[in-house]
Amino acid sequence: MGEAVWTSKLAFIFASVGAAVGFGNVWRFPALAYEYGGGAFFIPYLLALFFIGIPLCILEIGLGQYHQTGDVGVFGAINPRLRGIGLTSIICGYLVVTYYVPLIGWVVRAFFESFSDPDAWDGITGSQGWEYFTNNIMGMSTLGPDLRPTRLVGPNVGYLFLSWFIIFLCVAFDVSTTGRITYFTMGLPVVTLFIFLVRACTLEGARDGIKAYIGVWDMSVLSERPEVWSLAVSQIFFSVGVTFGILTAYGAHCPRKWPAYHNSLLICIANSMYSFIAGFAVFAGLGYASRIEETPIDQLRFGGPALLFGTYPTVLATLPGGVHWIRLLFLTLFLLGIDSAFALVEAVLTVMKNSTFAVNTPRIMIVGGTCIFGFACGILYCTDAGLIFLDVVDFYVNFIMLLVGFFEAVACGWIYGLEDQMKKLGPAPLASYFFTTFGSIIVACAVWFGVKSDNAVWAGFVTLFVLYLVGMLVTCFLLMKVKSSQPEMGWTLPKLLYELMLQNVMDHRNDLAAVIGRIPAIWAILVKHVLPPILFVCFVNLANAKNDTGEPTFGHYESFVFLPFQLLGILIIAFVVLIALVGAFIPHLYSCLELPQEEEDDVKGSKKEEADEFVDEQAEQPKPTAEEEMEVEVEA
Repeated sequence: MGEAVWTSKLAFIFASVGAAVGFGNVWRFPALAYEYGGGAFFIPYLLALFFIGIPLCILEIGLGQYHQTGDVGVFGAINPRLRGIGLTSIICGYLVVTYYVPLIGWVVRAFFESFSDPDAWDGITGSQGWEYFTNNIMGMSTLGPDLRPTRLVGPNVGYLFLSWFIIFLCVAFDVSTTGRITYFTMGLPVVTLFIFLVRACTLEGARDGIKAYIGVWDMSVLSERPEVWSLAVSQIFFSVGVTFGILTAYGAHCPRKWPAYHNSLLICIANSMYSFIAGFAVFAGLGYASRIEETPIDQLRFGGPALLFGTYPTVLATLPGGVHWIRLLFLTLFLLGIDSAFALVEAVLTVMKNSTFAVNTPRIMIVGGTCIFGFACGILYCTDAGLIFLDVVDFYVNFIMLLVGFFEAVACGWIYGLEDQMKKLGPAPLASYFFTTFGSIIVACAVWFGVKSDNAVWAGFVTLFVLYLVGMLVTCFLLMKVKSSQPEMGWTLPKLLYELMLQNVMDHRNDLAAVIGRIPAIWAILVKHVLPPILFVCFVNLANAKNDTGEPTFGHYESFVFLPFQLLGILIIAFVVLIALVGAFIPHLYSCLELPQEEEDDVKGSKKEEADEFVDEQAEQPKPTAEEEMEVEVEA
């Protein structure tokens, strides 16, 4: 028998939204909006949502649903040399879960500590609250000036084990069980969010906090602080959870006929709505904190872990029944984190269960091994420097994931159908168009990020335009040679340009749509012509970033010492790149991570039987009359 399918569309939506919504929705998104122009931040954010987040979500869910397998199999189906791209996404997702679960463990410890020391948050400021959390919960009080680890924090190891054990129980059986669990683990945080929102909005100073969050529209940041565009893209990119193999794995457990496009829209919009509403709850509370501490909001800790583990608990402590509000906060954070954690684990399991060496291994054993190894890796974050390790690894993993997203888009938009294009057009026009597109972007990035001038931005765009124009003229010349050499084909230049620029990705879209339902044509255009250049520019932008001392962020992140922090991050980057390169040059090494076609068909067949049960149930429902169908079409 193959892996189970979701019990309902609602279970799939809850699980996918739970995977997307996490700590960053609460501690990062509102802070970015406040810091970058208030309401003005929503302009780049919404553009990133519709042009980056939703297309990538459709891509991953759609591919998983179509191929009924995880990331390795999905990209291996496009080209065996792309299996390494799928494997890098899984490895990076697993690296994330190894530090995400220790973070959950800190939340669990803070929750239980609130019973043994219920007065810990009383009568202190947000900064003092954050100091309490770092010293008493994380155990950072013993760190020296260089922040290198000096000891293992014993209680945190125990809470790490407890957190992994809970994850094991959530994913040990199958996604039908996981889906039922997410009704609670995602449903309750939605309820508690509105509880916090209503309570925060009744506090003195809440109006000032909300005004700081969204009431001010400083449009000048869009031009004077251009990094806001990259930050909006990165927020969407990592908040939705793409490129970690999660959505591909969850899509693989869907019946193939489910509407991937509509489901992706629901997931992405629900994720963004949670962030948006959380901002009101957060800043209403910060407005109140500003009043009681007599401190301007911009001098409070309004973002990052210090917000959730420092400022906000101290705000809640001032309310009647304050310790109970704090416990509710930590319970909410635990549920937000646990959803994301077992989604990251599920991405690994889906690939393992579709490999030749584990296809017949009981799921519970694979889950057990995955959790035990994750626990062993997580001990690093149970040292007194755990937060520093977490910060460093998070930065370097996110750094490489932009590149993984770029290659995913290139695989689907450029590599798919490449052999057919070669037969029709020959290699010369294809090579010319490829180098025109990406060569102009690379040179423009060199101008944008390498030239020290106030006019570098405009110079970069002019360079981009000129190089692209020249390259397209060369490409058109080569296409006309194809036309003259194939008179029997009846080629015209517009037809040749369409064949070169869109035909392969439109074929990909049509192949997917024949199985998973409607996909708008704009999706194909975005995947081939928008996602790759934007993600590449964001990657170069992050690679070119400087720390506070003016040194490159890469290798000098936050000015932490090289050994062990920067070295660990660089080794992670090197390892991930090596995995991708091995897959590209020695593709047969990863063939064991895909089932032979016969076995894969058997697995898909068993999953199809379960999916057909769902379809049969839908078919038993009374069909609408012709008049009712016409009314629906008119309303649409």
